[in-house]
Amino acid sequence: MKSWQLAVRRLDSIIPRADKPNHEFPNAKLQACLRNDVCPAVEEYSQRLRFRDYANWPLSTLMPGADTPERRLIESLEQGILDCAKSLSKLTTKNLVRKNLEDQNPHRLTVREETVEITATRPDRKTGWPNDLELILSQIKYLSQISELPLVNSSDYFAPVQEFTEDVDGNKVQRGGLIIAFNHELDPVGNFIVRCLLERTQQWYEIVSKVRAMTIKAIKATRYPYRKLVDQLEDDWKKLEADWSECQHLLKSGKQNRLINSAVILTQIYAAFGLKPQLDWLSLPEKYLNNGIESIRNRLTAFLNKETTDRIAHALSDMKDLYGKNEQQTDGLEEVIARGGLVLIKDAGKVYWEKKIIFHKLSGISWKFLYSLAKNAKYRACVTEKDLYPDNSVSPSTMSTNWSRLSELLPDSLLKLIENGSEPRSYILMLDPSRIHIF
Repeated sequence: MKSWQLAVRRLDSIIPRADKPNHEFPNAKLQACLRNDVCPAVEEYSQRLRFRDYANWPLSTLMPGADTPERRLIESLEQGILDCAKSLSKLTTKNLVRKNLEDQNPHRLTVREETVEITATRPDRKTGWPNDLELILSQIKYLSQISELPLVNSSDYFAPVQEFTEDVDGNKVQRGGLIIAFNHELDPVGNFIVRCLLERTQQWYEIVSKVRAMTIKAIKATRYPYRKLVDQLEDDWKKLEADWSECQHLLKSGKQNRLINSAVILTQIYAAFGLKPQLDWLSLPEKYLNNGIESIRNRLTAFLNKETTDRIAHALSDMKDLYGKNEQQTDGLEEVIARGGLVLIKDAGKVYWEKKIIFHKLSGISWKFLYSLAKNAKYRACVTEKDLYPDNSVSPSTMSTNWSRLSELLPDSLLKLIENGSEPRSYILMLDPSRIHIF
């Protein structure tokens, strides 16, 4: 029985089959299971590169500076919100449009504060006429004046970073959308970086959408179509709509996102209940890492419940999908990658060097050249024209041209190990054969 299977079985035996009052929930027993069964299983997986890649995915793929399709989409989404706000700001400052906005959105008397006492007296209520239009237009104005709108925060890894705004009286108010207990989209554990990104985007998207609808209605009530400004707004809006739809699909659907979420959950549990969790491989600054560990440890120790443990059990079960049927072969591959040598995976065209992937899908003559260098180096042999072109004769410059192209792709530490061979127009990889692995 694998360690994750034992942990799932133990969790399943402890979780009550029906909801019980808080004082009857087996909190202490579950914490012992997490420490003694779940954390050892997670610690074992945390030594493997694939698990680390998935647990690190939100940090390595979504943060500023990442050269990924996901990051480029986020940047386009951020810019789209700002562009729409700029277009709306230009329109809503037009006198006729502003007047119609005010006429169509009058102030409404609402209860701003209420004190209820258990007495015969009536509740003490304070009412007012809050200017909702002014508030939402001020948010659009704010967006139109800033140059950056960071939707992703690495500090969300272990729990959402709380955000505060000011109410109409200037008092600081905590945003409810990022409070786990109030927002069912967040879940008690999971990929908070993605979920907070979507929550922040949803907030700004809805504001822009609401003001756009109000503005279009106000413009229709004027004699002026403001055609150029409206066309610009509609172009910006269509792009924002498309990016937002694509972002939700890209970050919420599919097996990979499920496995990423499971790897993050298990990392969070290891951080919270591991006796001395080793998480230096997680791409977080030490300060944020330590604060995050302390935060999730306190929260889960105090609020461990059936939903949380169900999600932990599901995440553990996902490990079989993360590694598939060839878990033993994958272990061997990850073990040699972790040693830091040169590793080539033929079917995928992947190449690892010094524990990092340097090619995700190398192909063509560059792949053949590097593969031949690695294969021949096992026998201390050089690569000649016959290795690359066994059935054809080529011009004298072909090898040097191919080498020039490949050398531009290689990291310096690997490049300096490749020298001219003993034969004319040949090359040899001067690397110990024990550090070369071909799968």
